[in-house]
Amino acid sequence: MPGMSVYKSASLNEKIQHAQIDGLTVFVLPKKGFHRKYAEIFVRYGSNDNVFVVPGQDRATEVPAGIAHFLEHKMFEKKWGDALTAFSALGSSANAYTANNYTSYMFHTLDNFGPCLELLLEVVFKPYFNAESIEREAKVIAQEIRMYNDVPEARLMRAIMEGLYLVHPVRLDIAGTEESIRHINKDLLNLCHEIFYTPGNMSLFVAGDVDPAWVFESVSGMLSAPGSDFRQPERVRPCEPDRVGPDTSIRLPVPTPLLQVGWKGPVSGCDAVQLVSSEMSLALLMDVMFGRSSGLFSQVYEDGLADDLIYASEVWPDYSFVTVASQSMFPHKLADRIRQEVERVRRHGIDAVDFARVKKAAAGRYVTLFDSFDLVGEVQVHLHDIGLDIFAYRDILEGIDLDSAMAALDFLNNDRSLGVIVENGRG
Repeated sequence: MPGMSVYKSASLNEKIQHAQIDGLTVFVLPKKGFHRKYAEIFVRYGSNDNVFVVPGQDRATEVPAGIAHFLEHKMFEKKWGDALTAFSALGSSANAYTANNYTSYMFHTLDNFGPCLELLLEVVFKPYFNAESIEREAKVIAQEIRMYNDVPEARLMRAIMEGLYLVHPVRLDIAGTEESIRHINKDLLNLCHEIFYTPGNMSLFVAGDVDPAWVFESVSGMLSAPGSDFRQPERVRPCEPDRVGPDTSIRLPVPTPLLQVGWKGPVSGCDAVQLVSSEMSLALLMDVMFGRSSGLFSQVYEDGLADDLIYASEVWPDYSFVTVASQSMFPHKLADRIRQEVERVRRHGIDAVDFARVKKAAAGRYVTLFDSFDLVGEVQVHLHDIGLDIFAYRDILEGIDLDSAMAALDFLNNDRSLGVIVENGRG
């Protein structure tokens, strides 16, 4: 097929074939002997995209918080019935999720891959909205929002993001609020679908024992909405201040208090290699500082402050953050220990042997990544969107040294951190 290319690595027996089909970016990871087949469509549209300028217009359009998530829910409803039921009838399992920057639709199956792929494309390209079903869905999502208000971990993460980010939309719940979703209607759903759900704003990832040429040819025949002339809407972001909110607490019925410490990181910009290098350096640094083999974990475990430390980070061009969480009967003491460890590392550095160990472990995880179709698809699509591919990931990892890891401490500035505690009780 014209325009087809291949991404591969000399050190790995893996390759990803790639083609542009009517604006749609298509990747295929052929895996001979794998019975399970997988397909996922990524839409570059998430919960952060609530303010945007439509191509050809001068003024920004603002839509209610939660509309990307609402739209995801509605896309499985068709005039002829429920698409999830149709996937099940074909012997496959389908799902979808909305994140801050993407919405994703996927299925996996052993048989009937072609009909399932055609159904997946119908799900994303052929919406069916009516006022009655929209009102019904609003009630379902409102109930979901109320349910998560009683989930300690969900409340904890939401409070952290609301404290770290004062105006950036990443602070908003992906589902929106009960108030915001009341303003979602058929016209707004059609607008967001028309602007963002077009082939030029999507990527399709396919993996399994499939012939890439057949996939490309089949997709070409199935597409009915060419998007090669797609123009990206301008996603509008507010100017986020450096400061963060104060430490806070939430009262919910929990047997053991929950703690989460978060740090607002710097804005990394759009340089692809620097962005990925910063993300990987930060991940390695956190493995050294907070992993189960770290000195901090041994200390807090022996002192009865925590049985585990759960840490995570995200680095995007317009925002970044780090979180460390745990159950603890002494959450204030644990928060102090965590922040003290950050300052200790800032003064004394990290051990070279520990760094080499976590870097070797990261290289091992990279090799096994190719057996996790959902993960490899997500990484490939996101890297391609910034001008890289998944095989560049290993080269960037190999180039990260001790100095790179120490530079990632910029993401853990205690002057831009806050702690949230969920305590037992009703508030």
